[in-house]
Amino acid sequence: MENLTQLVMLSDASLAYYAIDFIILLAFMATLRVIAASIAGISLSELLAKQDNFAAGIALAGAIIAVAILMMGVVAGDAGATYVEEINLMVSYGIAAMIFLALTRVIFDRIGLRQISIHDEIMQGNIAAGLVDAFNLIATAIIIRAAMTWVDGSTFLGIAVVIGIFLVSQVILLLATLYRNAVFNRRHKDTDKTLQGEIKQGNIALALRFSGYRLGLGLALTATSGVVVYDPDVLVYSVAAWVIMAIIIFISQTLLSILLRLILLPKVNIAEEVGEQRNVAIGAIEAAIYVGIGFTFVGLFA
Repeated sequence: MENLTQLVMLSDASLAYYAIDFIILLAFMATLRVIAASIAGISLSELLAKQDNFAAGIALAGAIIAVAILMMGVVAGDAGATYVEEINLMVSYGIAAMIFLALTRVIFDRIGLRQISIHDEIMQGNIAAGLVDAFNLIATAIIIRAAMTWVDGSTFLGIAVVIGIFLVSQVILLLATLYRNAVFNRRHKDTDKTLQGEIKQGNIALALRFSGYRLGLGLALTATSGVVVYDPDVLVYSVAAWVIMAIIIFISQTLLSILLRLILLPKVNIAEEVGEQRNVAIGAIEAAIYVGIGFTFVGLFA
């Protein structure tokens, strides 16, 4: 029995820190109910159970997963020197995480897909809009979680670095959105269809493909934290190296995804299947390709 206890890496002191972290983590996740209800303007029971708004449920599910991922990054850092410092760090990083999620929704809605209102579409029950909103939150959370584990989580300087990486990640995700818009326009140049218009019209196949691409990119970008060294003594160079490597991975993930799609879906008219026929199977397979490439980067480098 004594040999077994020696293999368990827990001490009485660490249990107290775990309890603090767990309570704060649950508190932040519980705030989602209040936030979601305030955004919707009605209670969640009314929205989800009585109105049966599936899109809102999907978006809220994405938010729950995103918060859980972000809080994984929060608790993964080094513990504070004292219980009070641990509480301050946890609360500070937790608040920053919630702000990140709020900001990414605004950026995505107002800049990335500015021709439509994702929030309004979700409130109207547009499942395609709910999907892209949920996956946007999860993709951002994955990137920020990797940044939180990359920096020195026992200092408030780490929060500043994470904020910088958040801003860079949003630029990259916006570039990814512009790229997908350009690809869609090229494939449908003889029609009046647009990517945002199709999302507004509830094209779930397109929403899956678009969301899968951004999620795969988010996964791939976590590899950046595995190949770049965080050194506070040369912080500017560390962050610059992170940005350069993130751009390289963004391009690499996109090119490898195209290659794998050509291998797995030969002679398939993607534009016709997804843009015209709204073939959910093809959209899901393309999404899986993007996510699969993302996981490959995670396995190799993260």
